[in-house]
Amino acid sequence: MKKITKQFIFSALSMTALLFVGCQEEPELTGQSTVEVAQNVTGTVQFVAPLAATQTVNEKNEGKYQYKLNITNAQPVDIYVKVKLKSGTATRGMDFDFDDQLLIKAYTTSVTGNISILSDGVFEATENFVLEIGGDVNISNASIPATTVSFTIVNALSDNLDLKFNFNKSFSDGSVTKTLCGIGYDMDFYVLDANLKDTKIYQAAASGCPEILTVTPAKFPNGTYHIYYDLYDNHGLHTMNTPEFTIPISVDYSRGGSNVSGSFNQEAKFATTSKALGYEQGNTSEPFDYVVTIIVNNGVYTLKNSVPTTVATLKTANTVLNTIKQARMNNKK
Repeated sequence: MKKITKQFIFSALSMTALLFVGCQEEPELTGQSTVEVAQNVTGTVQFVAPLAATQTVNEKNEGKYQYKLNITNAQPVDIYVKVKLKSGTATRGMDFDFDDQLLIKAYTTSVTGNISILSDGVFEATENFVLEIGGDVNISNASIPATTVSFTIVNALSDNLDLKFNFNKSFSDGSVTKTLCGIGYDMDFYVLDANLKDTKIYQAAASGCPEILTVTPAKFPNGTYHIYYDLYDNHGLHTMNTPEFTIPISVDYSRGGSNVSGSFNQEAKFATTSKALGYEQGNTSEPFDYVVTIIVNNGVYTLKNSVPTTVATLKTANTVLNTIKQARMNNKK
């Protein structure tokens, strides 16, 4: 009986020691899950130059405007701030765009917002819009008073004149209806200067149907320019079962931001016919002629025919033929 008592006491002491050691090894976690939330947080909007509370901008000067939204104390949670379109006649996505929600990430104190002015190249009256930043946040202990920013957008006139040279036409090859563009009829348009020299501007000599030319201040300084067509390849049109017909050329013109556009028709006396052979058919002498004259004067573009110029006379000179031949060699299709 005495032996059993001693053994029991030893076992109990051993168990107590184990429990004591186990309690000593358990880490102290008191207070580790506490989240400190700052109270009475306030926010302010700081405009980044050139942005101001109110401004008038030209649509041509499209770009991004920025501002910073700052809060006085960082928070342990994300803060979402709304940006609203308050009023205006401008169209979002066409005339302007903006970040409609700002996120101040947890443990940070600021975020950058963006407002973009867009150029749509369409003639429009002066437009405007007003944005409201803040005034609506997602946590009760933060206050960001609403700040407004307003824009007036003035219509922009493009620096460029866009030209489209049309020469497509439907015709019948026996009982089959075809088009010039469909058979690959290839007419190039070369730009000559006032002295009928090659300007090496070959944008409208690229096998397109129609051909496109953009008149820019960089490539077309003040001066007079004459446009000549060159029949590069008639793709067998002259051998098809169709009566001879005239191939008139028209020039569609437009300028971004302007309400002025229209079409200029080539004078009939310079038009070619379906029987004319192209350069690819071995005709190296006369598969070309005059189309239109462009006068550039400090951003003003004027289209004229041959009457007020000397083009009608000069076109028969070897100067033009030699210029066209040289242009064909320089132009790499």
